[in-house]
Amino acid sequence: MMSGGSIPRFPAAISFDGVNDYAIIPNVAALRPTSGLTVSFWAKPSAWDMTTNGQTDYFLGCLAAGGWGGYLSNTFGNATTIKGIISVANNGSSSPGYLEPIVNEATTEALSGWKHIVMTYDGTTAKLYVNASTSGVTNAAHGVGSSQAINYHSVQPRPLFLGADAANDTVDENPYLGLLSEVAVWNSALTSAEITVIYNSGEPFSPIANSGDYTSSSDLVGYWKLDEGAGTVLYDSSTNSNNGAPGDFWTWTYDTPFS
Repeated sequence: MMSGGSIPRFPAAISFDGVNDYAIIPNVAALRPTSGLTVSFWAKPSAWDMTTNGQTDYFLGCLAAGGWGGYLSNTFGNATTIKGIISVANNGSSSPGYLEPIVNEATTEALSGWKHIVMTYDGTTAKLYVNASTSGVTNAAHGVGSSQAINYHSVQPRPLFLGADAANDTVDENPYLGLLSEVAVWNSALTSAEITVIYNSGEPFSPIANSGDYTSSSDLVGYWKLDEGAGTVLYDSSTNSNNGAPGDFWTWTYDTPFS
């Protein structure tokens, strides 16, 4: 349910209830890059160390026999990890499959509060960064020897869901319990130096303009600040203006990475 009754303070963020809260970013070609990808967001789950065996909480995702996403995973051994997932034309098995970079259990379960998470893919290797660091990260490479395109459903690729993954175009699955802010997508793999610039900005970083070591503004295909604080529209500040809307309602919060 949408919160209200007070004058919005900015910036804001979105709180998802882990049951049926999610937002939908419409399916457009710009959000289906094939040769490279970066997904950046700030997250604060209710707990980085999940205690429910087999639980999967998607920060965001557009998976459907292809696509990509990022999530918290608790195995039946009760180990929580951060994972990325990207479908590629050949994952090393001579057929379409997934690359899954991972932040290990010890690193994930030691986290607290807001964290900046970035997943990149350059045609060869999928990588994860937490607060611009690769500590505890195992990257995923297909090892084919040539660049492999990101794979999407050939008939019905999914829209991008925030706070869940997409079961279909309108229904979520694997909902996320926690807060989300500053989601951005590029059609190229940002460098570690660029990711460091975004993380170290100390305030919401605007990826629409180059700054210092950050030089990929022309590759930006979506940027949702999630700072509206009221209403039901999530405005895309990139040139694509691909605004998001509720799949089911969320709650606004003023607990942000920059508050």
